[in-house]
Amino acid sequence: MVGTYCKYSEMKFYKIMNEMMKEISAKSFLSIILSSLLVVFGCDDEEMMDDPTQCDNVQSVFTIRLDTDNCAIDIAAQLNTSSVYNETISGNTRTITLNSIPSHGVGQFPNSGNPNTISEQDNTYSMTTNPSLASSSTNGSGFVNAVLFSGVGIEVYTGEFFTGTSGQTNRDWNRTTLQTIDDLGLDCNNAHVQPEGEYHYHGLPNAYGSDLNVTGSEMVKVGYAADGFPIYYLYYEDDNGNIEKAEASYELIAGDRGGDGVSAPSGCHDGEYFQDYEYVAGSGDLDACNGRTGPTPDAPTGEYYYVLTEDFPSAPLCFSGTPDQSFRFGP
Repeated sequence: MVGTYCKYSEMKFYKIMNEMMKEISAKSFLSIILSSLLVVFGCDDEEMMDDPTQCDNVQSVFTIRLDTDNCAIDIAAQLNTSSVYNETISGNTRTITLNSIPSHGVGQFPNSGNPNTISEQDNTYSMTTNPSLASSSTNGSGFVNAVLFSGVGIEVYTGEFFTGTSGQTNRDWNRTTLQTIDDLGLDCNNAHVQPEGEYHYHGLPNAYGSDLNVTGSEMVKVGYAADGFPIYYLYYEDDNGNIEKAEASYELIAGDRGGDGVSAPSGCHDGEYFQDYEYVAGSGDLDACNGRTGPTPDAPTGEYYYVLTEDFPSAPLCFSGTPDQSFRFGP
């Protein structure tokens, strides 16, 4: 990941040089600045700061937990309660209540990256039972993206944004949760806990998949998105009737972000931010919202559905239908 830290804007480079001039003599300046390039910018002595190829081999910081080793805690038993997912249908409306207590094992909370304690919630959501594709997709930021039969919701986006050295926040750059830069206390379900105690997923819930014995021999429905379309776990049926593991269609954007590190992030697109990725049609099996149209166990002739994947974004980033406002955060 040399490229991530090596490139700085010309303005920032000269600002650093200016500050150093105040502290050191002209005689020692040259030797110190040369060595500082190696330490501060993370470059080796063969790289040039304006090297246009420095981001060619950047390593993605995206990571998703795929084991179940650290999810042995039965939180429902600890809290002397049960996982709740209740569903009622009236007319064309499906109403779901859940308590955010998972039906599967979880990791230890609080932990070093997440200081919050799981507690029972009282959440109610509504959606149409007859979803249809909208003329354009709706960004999933600001929504609970989906609810699963495990009693837990999926919140893909985070409340963390780029903050520059001046303390200024740029909300156009939303930090991802599924990354290796910061310890955000995720357990094996790619989940952690909000300050008010709500346990929620940011990606693939592995312990739940293990409990469901998802092996790839069939499609397994695990919940609904906010627009009413179903969600399946990892696998889909292709045009030949074969069950295949789905791959998302996102790739890291090539090159440098172009920011100055003050008002916008600098360095290579490496996956720290959602905006480091771009949808590349045809590069995977799914559309920009991590969905596709095809046969399912519920609709052998075909329907639209989402798939939870092992690669970015793992869960729907947007809605292909119209999300119900009961899934929106806040009033």
